[in-house]
Amino acid sequence: VNGEPTTDWSTELAAQKIRGQRGTEVTLTIYRQGQDKTFDVRIIRDKIEVKSVKWEFKQVGDKNIAVIKLSRFGEDTKPLFLQAVTEAKARGAQGIILDLRNDPGGYLETAVEVASYWLPKNTLVVKEEHSSGEPILYNSYGYEQLVGLKTIVLINGGSASASEIVAGALKDHGVAQLIGEKSFGKGSVQELIDLPEGGAVKVTVARWITPGGKNLNKEGLVPDIEIIPTEDDINNNKDPQLDKALEEIVK
Repeated sequence: VNGEPTTDWSTELAAQKIRGQRGTEVTLTIYRQGQDKTFDVRIIRDKIEVKSVKWEFKQVGDKNIAVIKLSRFGEDTKPLFLQAVTEAKARGAQGIILDLRNDPGGYLETAVEVASYWLPKNTLVVKEEHSSGEPILYNSYGYEQLVGLKTIVLINGGSASASEIVAGALKDHGVAQLIGEKSFGKGSVQELIDLPEGGAVKVTVARWITPGGKNLNKEGLVPDIEIIPTEDDINNNKDPQLDKALEEIVK
Protein backbone atom coordinates (compact mmCIF):
# COMPACT_ATOMS: atom_id res chain seq x y z
CA VAL A 1 0.00 0.00 0.00
CA ASN A 2 1.75 3.14 -1.30
CA GLY A 3 4.99 1.16 -1.37
CA GLU A 4 4.70 -0.25 2.15
CA PRO A 5 4.70 -4.08 2.56
CA THR A 6 1.58 -5.40 4.31
CA THR A 7 2.96 -8.75 5.48
CA ASP A 8 2.78 -7.98 9.20
CA TRP A 9 -0.30 -5.74 9.08
CA SER A 10 -3.56 -6.48 10.81
CA THR A 11 -6.81 -6.12 8.87
CA GLU A 12 -7.56 -2.95 10.85
CA LEU A 13 -4.20 -1.40 9.97
CA ALA A 14 -4.59 -2.29 6.30
CA ALA A 15 -8.02 -0.64 6.24
CA GLN A 16 -6.61 2.45 7.97
CA LYS A 17 -3.79 2.75 5.42
CA ILE A 18 -6.01 2.19 2.38
CA ARG A 19 -8.76 4.56 3.50
CA GLY A 20 -8.26 8.28 3.45
CA GLN A 21 -9.62 11.65 2.46
CA ARG A 22 -12.09 11.61 -0.42
CA GLY A 23 -10.44 12.48 -3.73
CA THR A 24 -6.91 11.46 -2.69
CA GLU A 25 -5.02 8.63 -4.35
CA VAL A 26 -3.72 5.32 -3.01
CA THR A 27 -1.61 2.80 -4.94
CA LEU A 28 -2.06 -0.91 -4.26
CA THR A 29 0.66 -3.33 -5.34
CA ILE A 30 -1.02 -6.69 -5.89
CA TYR A 31 0.32 -10.22 -6.15
CA ARG A 32 -1.88 -13.05 -7.40
CA GLN A 33 -1.13 -16.71 -6.92
CA GLY A 34 0.19 -18.30 -10.10
CA GLN A 35 1.57 -15.04 -11.51
CA ASP A 36 5.27 -14.20 -11.60
CA LYS A 37 5.04 -10.43 -11.09
CA THR A 38 3.14 -7.93 -9.02
CA PHE A 39 1.15 -5.10 -10.59
CA ASP A 40 0.03 -1.69 -9.39
CA VAL A 41 -3.53 -0.38 -9.20
CA ARG A 42 -4.10 3.33 -8.58
CA ILE A 43 -7.35 4.14 -6.80
CA ILE A 44 -9.01 7.49 -6.12
CA ARG A 45 -10.61 7.37 -2.68
CA ASP A 46 -14.36 7.96 -2.61
CA LYS A 47 -17.49 6.90 -0.79
CA ILE A 48 -18.49 3.41 -1.87
CA GLU A 49 -22.18 2.73 -2.27
CA VAL A 50 -23.00 -0.79 -3.43
CA LYS A 51 -26.61 -1.83 -3.75
CA SER A 52 -27.27 -5.23 -2.22
CA VAL A 53 -29.49 -6.40 -5.10
CA LYS A 54 -28.88 -6.22 -8.84
CA TRP A 55 -30.81 -7.92 -11.59
CA GLU A 56 -30.80 -8.49 -15.31
CA PHE A 57 -32.63 -10.58 -17.88
CA LYS A 58 -31.18 -13.26 -20.15
CA GLN A 59 -32.90 -14.51 -23.28
CA VAL A 60 -32.29 -18.24 -23.68
CA GLY A 61 -34.02 -19.50 -26.80
CA ASP A 62 -37.61 -18.36 -26.46
CA LYS A 63 -37.44 -18.05 -22.66
CA ASN A 64 -36.84 -14.92 -20.61
CA ILE A 65 -34.78 -15.65 -17.47
CA ALA A 66 -34.35 -13.22 -14.56
CA VAL A 67 -30.93 -13.29 -12.90
CA ILE A 68 -31.07 -11.71 -9.42
CA LYS A 69 -27.76 -11.12 -7.64
CA LEU A 70 -27.64 -10.55 -3.87
CA SER A 71 -24.32 -9.28 -2.53
CA ARG A 72 -25.54 -9.17 1.09
CA PHE A 73 -28.72 -9.21 3.17
CA GLY A 74 -28.80 -5.59 4.27
CA GLU A 75 -31.13 -2.69 5.00
CA ASP A 76 -31.83 -2.01 1.31
CA THR A 77 -32.36 -5.65 0.33
CA LYS A 78 -36.08 -5.89 1.05
CA PRO A 79 -37.24 -2.98 -1.20
CA LEU A 80 -34.70 -3.77 -3.94
CA PHE A 81 -35.63 -7.45 -4.02
CA LEU A 82 -39.30 -6.51 -4.31
CA GLN A 83 -38.40 -4.29 -7.28
CA ALA A 84 -36.53 -7.16 -8.92
CA VAL A 85 -39.42 -9.58 -8.40
CA THR A 86 -41.99 -7.04 -9.62
CA GLU A 87 -40.03 -6.40 -12.80
CA ALA A 88 -39.48 -10.12 -13.36
CA LYS A 89 -43.23 -10.73 -13.13
CA ALA A 90 -44.03 -7.74 -15.36
CA ARG A 91 -41.63 -8.94 -18.04
CA GLY A 92 -42.99 -12.46 -17.94
CA ALA A 93 -39.84 -14.16 -16.67
CA GLN A 94 -40.06 -17.94 -17.09
CA GLY A 95 -37.31 -18.78 -14.65
CA ILE A 96 -35.28 -17.26 -11.81
CA ILE A 97 -31.57 -17.61 -11.16
CA LEU A 98 -30.80 -16.39 -7.63
CA ASP A 99 -27.08 -15.64 -7.43
CA LEU A 100 -25.84 -15.88 -3.84
CA ARG A 101 -22.17 -16.40 -4.69
CA ASN A 102 -19.80 -14.52 -2.38
CA ASP A 103 -22.77 -13.27 -0.33
CA PRO A 104 -21.48 -13.27 3.28
CA GLY A 105 -24.98 -12.98 4.75
CA GLY A 106 -26.51 -10.28 6.91
CA TYR A 107 -29.87 -9.95 8.61
CA LEU A 108 -31.69 -13.18 9.46
CA GLU A 109 -35.05 -11.41 9.11
CA THR A 110 -34.13 -10.38 5.56
CA ALA A 111 -33.27 -13.97 4.67
CA VAL A 112 -36.75 -15.04 5.82
CA GLU A 113 -38.25 -12.20 3.74
CA VAL A 114 -36.43 -13.35 0.58
CA ALA A 115 -37.34 -17.03 1.04
CA SER A 116 -40.98 -15.98 1.48
CA TYR A 117 -41.27 -15.14 -2.23
CA TRP A 118 -41.09 -18.87 -3.00
CA LEU A 119 -42.61 -20.50 0.09
CA PRO A 120 -46.23 -20.68 1.31
CA LYS A 121 -47.12 -18.90 4.54
CA ASN A 122 -45.93 -20.53 7.77
CA THR A 123 -43.50 -22.83 5.93
CA LEU A 124 -40.31 -23.37 7.94
CA VAL A 125 -37.36 -21.37 6.61
CA VAL A 126 -34.81 -22.11 9.34
CA LYS A 127 -34.69 -23.43 12.90
CA GLU A 128 -32.53 -21.75 15.54
CA GLU A 129 -31.49 -24.54 17.89
CA HIS A 130 -30.22 -23.66 21.38
CA SER A 131 -28.34 -25.88 23.83
CA SER A 132 -31.22 -25.48 26.26
CA GLY A 133 -34.86 -24.63 25.80
CA GLU A 134 -37.16 -24.89 22.80
CA PRO A 135 -35.81 -24.07 19.34
CA ILE A 136 -36.95 -20.87 17.62
CA LEU A 137 -38.72 -21.45 14.32
CA TYR A 138 -38.59 -18.83 11.57
CA ASN A 139 -41.43 -19.32 9.11
CA SER A 140 -42.24 -17.85 5.71
CA TYR A 141 -44.48 -14.81 5.40
CA GLY A 142 -45.96 -16.39 2.29
CA TYR A 143 -45.46 -13.69 -0.34
CA GLU A 144 -45.44 -16.53 -2.92
CA GLN A 145 -44.89 -14.26 -5.95
CA LEU A 146 -42.32 -16.67 -7.38
CA VAL A 147 -44.17 -19.91 -6.63
CA GLY A 148 -44.18 -22.17 -9.68
CA LEU A 149 -41.28 -20.43 -11.42
CA LYS A 150 -38.36 -22.76 -12.02
CA THR A 151 -35.50 -21.55 -9.81
CA ILE A 152 -31.79 -22.22 -9.59
CA VAL A 153 -29.60 -20.87 -6.78
CA LEU A 154 -25.90 -20.24 -7.39
CA ILE A 155 -23.59 -20.75 -4.38
CA ASN A 156 -19.85 -20.99 -3.71
CA GLY A 157 -17.36 -20.91 -0.85
CA GLY A 158 -18.20 -17.26 -0.20
CA SER A 159 -21.91 -17.97 0.34
CA ALA A 160 -22.42 -17.83 4.08
CA SER A 161 -24.90 -17.30 6.90
CA ALA A 162 -28.14 -15.72 5.62
CA SER A 163 -27.41 -16.77 2.03
CA GLU A 164 -27.05 -20.38 3.21
CA ILE A 165 -30.36 -20.09 5.07
CA VAL A 166 -32.17 -19.07 1.87
CA ALA A 167 -30.41 -21.62 -0.32
CA GLY A 168 -30.99 -24.40 2.21
CA ALA A 169 -34.69 -23.58 2.63
CA LEU A 170 -35.38 -23.45 -1.10
CA LYS A 171 -33.48 -26.68 -1.69
CA ASP A 172 -35.06 -28.60 1.19
CA HIS A 173 -38.58 -27.60 0.13
CA GLY A 174 -37.87 -28.73 -3.42
CA VAL A 175 -38.37 -25.36 -5.07
CA ALA A 176 -34.78 -24.76 -6.22
CA GLN A 177 -31.71 -26.57 -7.47
CA LEU A 178 -28.24 -25.56 -6.22
CA ILE A 179 -25.38 -25.09 -8.70
CA GLY A 180 -21.79 -24.06 -8.03
CA GLU A 181 -19.49 -24.97 -5.16
CA LYS A 182 -19.88 -25.98 -1.49
CA SER A 183 -20.95 -23.04 0.64
CA PHE A 184 -18.92 -21.60 3.53
CA GLY A 185 -20.70 -23.18 6.50
CA LYS A 186 -21.58 -20.29 8.82
CA GLY A 187 -24.64 -21.31 10.77
CA SER A 188 -24.10 -20.14 14.32
CA VAL A 189 -25.61 -17.44 16.52
CA GLN A 190 -23.11 -15.58 18.68
CA GLU A 191 -23.29 -13.08 21.51
CA LEU A 192 -20.69 -10.69 22.92
CA ILE A 193 -20.17 -10.79 26.68
CA ASP A 194 -18.36 -7.79 28.16
CA LEU A 195 -15.37 -8.46 30.41
CA PRO A 196 -13.64 -6.26 33.00
CA GLU A 197 -11.10 -3.72 31.73
CA GLY A 198 -12.97 -3.24 28.46
CA GLY A 199 -12.49 -6.72 26.97
CA ALA A 200 -15.16 -9.02 25.56
CA VAL A 201 -15.65 -12.65 24.61
CA LYS A 202 -17.80 -13.93 21.75
CA VAL A 203 -19.80 -17.03 22.68
CA THR A 204 -21.75 -19.29 20.34
CA VAL A 205 -25.24 -19.72 21.81
CA ALA A 206 -27.21 -21.40 19.01
CA ARG A 207 -26.96 -22.95 15.56
CA TRP A 208 -29.08 -22.79 12.43
CA ILE A 209 -30.71 -25.93 11.05
CA THR A 210 -32.31 -26.11 7.59
CA PRO A 211 -35.90 -27.40 7.18
CA GLY A 212 -34.45 -30.76 6.16
CA GLY A 213 -32.38 -31.01 9.36
CA LYS A 214 -28.95 -30.00 8.03
CA ASN A 215 -26.65 -28.18 10.44
CA LEU A 216 -25.32 -25.25 8.44
CA ASN A 217 -22.45 -24.52 10.80
CA LYS A 218 -19.17 -25.79 9.32
CA GLU A 219 -20.95 -28.35 7.11
CA GLY A 220 -22.29 -25.86 4.59
CA LEU A 221 -24.39 -26.81 1.57
CA VAL A 222 -23.29 -29.14 -1.21
CA PRO A 223 -24.59 -28.13 -4.65
CA ASP A 224 -26.73 -30.49 -6.71
CA ILE A 225 -24.41 -29.77 -9.64
CA GLU A 226 -20.81 -28.88 -8.83
CA ILE A 227 -19.08 -26.50 -11.22
CA ILE A 228 -15.62 -25.21 -10.30
CA PRO A 229 -14.29 -22.36 -12.47
CA THR A 230 -10.81 -22.91 -13.87
CA GLU A 231 -8.01 -20.36 -13.91
CA ASP A 232 -8.66 -19.94 -17.63
CA ASP A 233 -12.32 -19.16 -16.90
CA ILE A 234 -11.33 -16.48 -14.39
CA ASN A 235 -8.67 -14.91 -16.62
CA ASN A 236 -11.08 -14.74 -19.55
CA ASN A 237 -14.10 -13.48 -17.56
CA LYS A 238 -16.03 -16.69 -18.19
CA ASP A 239 -18.78 -17.82 -15.82
CA PRO A 240 -19.35 -21.57 -16.25
CA GLN A 241 -21.61 -21.69 -13.17
CA LEU A 242 -24.05 -19.15 -14.61
CA ASP A 243 -23.77 -20.81 -18.02
CA LYS A 244 -24.75 -24.17 -16.48
CA ALA A 245 -27.64 -22.56 -14.60
CA LEU A 246 -28.98 -21.05 -17.83
CA GLU A 247 -28.63 -24.42 -19.54
CA GLU A 248 -30.48 -26.25 -16.76
CA ILE A 249 -33.25 -23.74 -16.22
CA VAL A 250 -34.61 -24.01 -19.77
CA LYS A 251 -34.77 -27.82 -19.76
